[in-house]
Amino acid sequence: MGRIGDARFVPLLEKALKDPDRTVASGAAGALYRITKKDYSASIAQSSKSTRTDFDWTALASITPATKAVLKTNKGTVTLQFMKDDAPFTVLSFVKLAQKGFYDGLGFHRVVPNFVLQGGDPRGDGWGGPGYAIRSEYSFARFGRGMVGIASAGKDTEGCQFFITHLPTPHLDGRFTVFARVVDGFDVVDRLQVGDTIEKVTIEL
Repeated sequence: MGRIGDARFVPLLEKALKDPDRTVASGAAGALYRITKKDYSASIAQSSKSTRTDFDWTALASITPATKAVLKTNKGTVTLQFMKDDAPFTVLSFVKLAQKGFYDGLGFHRVVPNFVLQGGDPRGDGWGGPGYAIRSEYSFARFGRGMVGIASAGKDTEGCQFFITHLPTPHLDGRFTVFARVVDGFDVVDRLQVGDTIEKVTIEL
C-alpha cells in the first residue's frame, strides 16, 4: 500500500496501527509515512500483546537463530538455516517431524527444472501429509534461489511437504510460507531428481 501511495488506503492503515501485533502496526506506520509523509511511530505499541495456544512453547524456545537442518540425500548433503521469525510454527512442525525420523527414507516426487524440487511426502504422489494441517505463515520473505517453502493446497492446509527453489520465483512471494533457506549444498539441490531420496534429516540445535 505504501509503494502504491494511494490516500484511499489511509483509513485502513490507521486501523492497522492499533493491531496487537507490533509487526503489523509497524508495517502500517511505514506505509502511512510513504503516503502522508507523517511520522506515526508514536502510535505503535511498544511490544506485541502476548497470546498463548496449545503449541509446544518449550520446543519452540529451543530453536535458536543458529538451528539448522542437515538433509543427507543420496546425491549429497544440503544444509538449511531456519527462519523462525518469519514462520515460527512451520519451523517447529518441521523440526519435530525431523526429530521423529518422519522424513528419513522419503523421496523427492516433483522436480521442475529452473523452478523447484519438492519432497517430504509419505505417499510419494504429492497428496500425503503428516496427519494434521498447520496454519499459513505468510511474511515479507521473498523466494530467491535456495529458499525453502511448505507446499499448500490453500490457506491453512500446509503439512510436511516442502520445496526448494532453484531460481528466484517472485510469483510465489506472499502466497506460500517461507521457513528456511539453503546455506550449503546448492550443487546438490541442482542435481536432485525425481526418485532421489532423503536418507536422513538431522536437526542441529
